[in-house]
Amino acid sequence: MKLPEKFQENMQKLLGEDYKNYLSCLNEPPKHSLRLNQTYKVERLEEFLPCKIKKLDGLENCYEVMDETKIGHTLAHHLGLVYSQEPSSMLAALALDAKEGDRVLDLCSAPGGKAGQILERDKTGVVVLNEYVHGRANVLLSNIERQGFKNAIITSTSTERLCKVFGVYFDKILVDAPCSGEGMFRKDPATIGEWKEGINAFNHERQVEILLAAEKMLKVGGELVYSTCTFSPEENEESVQELLKTGRFKILDLPKNIQRYVRPGLKEYGADFEKVGRVYPQDGFGEGQFVAKLIKIAADEEEFCSKTYKNTYKLSQNELKNAKMLTKECVNSEKFEFYRVGKAVFAYDGPELNLPELVSMGARVGTIVKDRLVPEHQFFKCYGEQFVKRLDLTPTDPRVAKYIHGEEIECQYSSGYVCVLVGGVPLGGGKAVNGRLKNYYPKGLRD
Repeated sequence: MKLPEKFQENMQKLLGEDYKNYLSCLNEPPKHSLRLNQTYKVERLEEFLPCKIKKLDGLENCYEVMDETKIGHTLAHHLGLVYSQEPSSMLAALALDAKEGDRVLDLCSAPGGKAGQILERDKTGVVVLNEYVHGRANVLLSNIERQGFKNAIITSTSTERLCKVFGVYFDKILVDAPCSGEGMFRKDPATIGEWKEGINAFNHERQVEILLAAEKMLKVGGELVYSTCTFSPEENEESVQELLKTGRFKILDLPKNIQRYVRPGLKEYGADFEKVGRVYPQDGFGEGQFVAKLIKIAADEEEFCSKTYKNTYKLSQNELKNAKMLTKECVNSEKFEFYRVGKAVFAYDGPELNLPELVSMGARVGTIVKDRLVPEHQFFKCYGEQFVKRLDLTPTDPRVAKYIHGEEIECQYSSGYVCVLVGGVPLGGGKAVNGRLKNYYPKGLRD
């Protein structure tokens, strides 16, 4: 593994005698882990996940994968029972410690691992997931759909625009900032080619811009977690330092269950920086990571209070009629608040918000096709257990593999929309026609 010379100089200065251990560990395989999604539960996980896993002590629902199993091809993955996630990347959301009812903002949210951790803990609050790159926002949506979360709001816009919409609104904010990715060199060697001299300074400027905009949306007494997957002090301690210069923040201790997995930050930036956490691959836990937790202790004089915004995503009378007909047919209920984003119709029971570049809000019930509403994958995933027509399969039923492959399968119904469940967990859905189920499993998920 050939590393850029300037990067090597930086790491030698940072690590000193430990640098040789860092170089040595780059020849070792990266750590693999997963998170068990508590939205769905099964009695015998081994029937869905054919691999050895080991609990990571003190980290909620986090497990190390002990063999070479490709998690993305397992039934557990297709069902949303697990999410494959690098061990150290789980620390930031655990540090944030979202609670039920919290208003939470996750900036730079794709691909969605940390977002899933937040949504597991906060199923009743307003949870906004923002991803500036629209293509990555669609990846985020797919991962949220698969895990069955109903209350996520996904936007694809700048932090500055969100700031103008929300004002002071959130209890907790996660900034998993764009960075040089130095901590991922072992896991993804292709990132080495993207590193160049000056990249740390470039990212530092972007990170500070995001942090200063994010803090305008955080309530006094609210908490902000800042994380990166890089080693650079310029992108880590120095970016946090800029937030401290406002006089409105102080650094908090990381939770004790996290402290055991991290080294303290660089004390040359001040005693409080020993409270932040650094992860190095040579320590044997995971790839490179930086995590800092801060509390807002004073208001910005320029801040404005949060407001309730009039929603502009209401359905027409005919669209609303079709939405109610579909939910009545499928889950025997019309008690949903419906919103339209483009041709997609969503069910969401949170406060009305008029948001820029909205990708999704709640659970996507269906897509408007001419004068009717066709159910979408997320509707089956979120409400499958309530479906009137269900096809309940065991993990060993050969129809499971056929369905995941995109084939039609046999079912007991002659008509109507049917949810396919495996071990009681929604997998997807389809339309019954004379005892055959037309497959609605998304093409991008088929295996």
